[in-house]
Order: sequence, then structure tokens, then C-alpha cells
Amino acid sequence: MKKLLLNKTLYLFMGACLIFNFSMILFTSGERDFVSYVGETVGIAKDQVNDAFLEYLNRQPENPLRNRLIENCADAGKIYDSFDAVKMGKDWYYDEYYTGAPFLTGLLMKKYEKLNDSVRQLNLDNADLSVYAAGATNKVHDVMFTYVLKSLLIEGFILISFLTIYTMSMERQNSMTAIVYCSRRGRSLVKDKMTAAGIVNACCILLLYIVTLLILFSVWDLGGIWDANVASCFHKVSDDNLPFQKPFLTWADFTVKEYFAASLLLEMVLLAVWQLISSCVSVLIHHSAEGFFVHAATLVSPYFLSVFFGNLELWWLFYLNTFSISVLTLHQHLWFTDLGAYELIPWQEVWSAAIHLLVFIILFFAAVKRFQRKEL
Repeated sequence: MKKLLLNKTLYLFMGACLIFNFSMILFTSGERDFVSYVGETVGIAKDQVNDAFLEYLNRQPENPLRNRLIENCADAGKIYDSFDAVKMGKDWYYDEYYTGAPFLTGLLMKKYEKLNDSVRQLNLDNADLSVYAAGATNKVHDVMFTYVLKSLLIEGFILISFLTIYTMSMERQNSMTAIVYCSRRGRSLVKDKMTAAGIVNACCILLLYIVTLLILFSVWDLGGIWDANVASCFHKVSDDNLPFQKPFLTWADFTVKEYFAASLLLEMVLLAVWQLISSCVSVLIHHSAEGFFVHAATLVSPYFLSVFFGNLELWWLFYLNTFSISVLTLHQHLWFTDLGAYELIPWQEVWSAAIHLLVFIILFFAAVKRFQRKEL
């Protein structure tokens, strides 16, 4: 741990990440005054677009923010009482994807039938009437999830890769491999190395998250919208495969703070999975250049494979690729929704993270056992 913490590159990387995150938050803060006003209004008039809410707005002194909020709410109303997720899926997904793979098409149909149950619950809870951040809802969601949390997740992946590879390549860099690994105790050092890398990675990533989120919440006043529902009628999802924006349909009834907490928790699981993957790679390939190449290929290749499998209509491979860590990260801002053609079973991102965690725990111990026995 001391050797890792004395690495100057670690602090340069963390400093660069914090500067990048601060700049990103600052440059995307154009709607913060309006969001703050919406939060103050919701705190008094409650988070539901109804007659009482509109009457309260009309009684307030005229100003640009109040006028904009009234304009945003003019067309707001119930959307889930007549929304049919099965029809949306059939019109725009069933017949467009997984052609020649009827079993996958059947899973897609069942997913949207299940989603209709969620829509009915959202309707009963009046999730669509939630104000959230009104016309700035998509902007707020992008800042929190598309930019900040996704960036932190990717930075965590890079940090884990760097420190874990560095840990396992120390002996090679100092030409001490033969001396260190000629004894049983020397071979068992791999467990100490991976434990040290895991602890330092966890501490550094936690620091990155805490400082970045403190910056986010100091720039944006989000306190007034934490209890809003993320499935608000103001929250739309743009899908390249659809000619229109669809509602942000979640599998469960999430408030903003619940969705934020659930996303953070799933990110922590994915970071733990990547620590296991990185440990397996580093133990099996204790060479810096080769290790970085394998890490990079593991992260980048699924993006190209999605296009490749889709163009060749290799739908089973396309579907299996949607379980990869990279594709999950790509759609991080849409977790716990239907995810269009990139999800065939409800809560696929959760199942995928759990499967990865189980598989790579087993593979990690197998890799360590192999390392302790093989010829070096």
C-alpha cells in the first residue's frame, strides 16, 4: 500500500480527474437558477402538477422563471393512464430487432408486457404528474447521470486498471521476479498485492466520488427535487431507434434520490467487478504493456462488437454483448428502464452485475491458485 500511495502518477491522475469533473459541472450549470426556483416552488406547493400548483404559481410575482414554469406546466398532465408499452414495443422493437431469432423476439415481447405492469403502477402513483425539474428535467438528469456519475465510473475503471497492473509488475520492473517468486511466501504475496490494490483503489475512488459530488451539490441546488419521481411526464428519453421521445419508464417507482442511490450502489458493484477482472488479468499477465492492452481491449471491444453483430444480424451474440460491463456503462443514464433493444429481461443491468460478480470471484481465486503453481 505504501508503494502504491507513493506513486506520483496516482495523484496526477486524480488531480486531472477532479479538474475535468469540476469543469464539466461548471460548463453544464446553465439551468441551475431555474432548477433552484422549481425546487423552492415544489417545497411550498408540493410536487404535483395540478390545479392547486398552477393557482399557487399564478399568485406569485411575475418574473422570467415563474413564467417559464407556468409555460412548462401548461401541457403537463396524465400520460400513463392511456400508455401502452406493448404497442410501443411491437411498433418499434419487435419487428426491427432479433429477426431470425424468434426466442429473443419472444423475450422482448414479454419484457414489454411486464413493463406495462410497471406503467400501471406509475399511473396509480401519479408519477407522470411529478414536477421534477419541469422543462429542465432532461438537463438535470444528464448532469447527474450522463455526465457526472458516468464519468466517475469510467475514471474508476481507469484508476483500478492502472494501480492493479502497477502492483503486479513491480518485481518485473526491478528485475526481482526470480528472487521474490522462488519461495512459497513469495508466491503468496499475490494475495497481499491484490488486497493492497483493492484497498487503495477503494479509498481513491471514494475520494473522487465525495469531492466530485460535493462540487456538484455546491454548484446545483437539487434539494427541492430529491422527492420528485424520475418517471415524470417532463422526463423524456431520446432513442435513435424511435421517431419520437418516449417517457422515462422505470421498472419500479423511483424518486430522484432513490434512483441516485440505486445508481451509486450499482456503480459500486461494477467497480468491484472491474477490480476482480483487473486482478485476474494482472495475475495472469504480470506485464505492464500487455496488461494495459488486455484491459483496453476488454473495455473498448464491446462497443464495436455491438455494431458488428447488429450489422451481421448475429442476434444471440448481440444480446449476450449487452451484458458486458462496457455496454452497461454506455447506458448508465438509462439504468432501471426498458433500455429498448439493449435489454431483453427486466432489471437486466442488475442481473448482469450480479452474474459478473459471481463469475469473477470464482475466476479470481482460480487465477491466484494457478499463479502459485505455474512456472514463471
